[in-house]
Amino acid sequence: MNIFKSIQFTNSGSVSICQNCAHFQNDPALIEAAYPGLTIMSSGYASVRDKDGICNFNQLYLSARDSCPHFSAITLEA
Repeated sequence: MNIFKSIQFTNSGSVSICQNCAHFQNDPALIEAAYPGLTIMSSGYASVRDKDGICNFNQLYLSARDSCPHFSAITLEA
């Protein structure tokens, strides 16, 4: 898949990582809803998940330290 060519895995030195992107969702409840069978083995709240989450743009489960060209900074509401 072409999307894997654009994703930089574990890019911890950059500010433009998934954890700081508006497309990235790492809410445990959202992850459990996206992967209904997950609760059979574990939970979306599990410590092994760390800060991983789902990219709404690429529709992938990714590490919070990954990055891609579709990064969009989170804007805080005033």
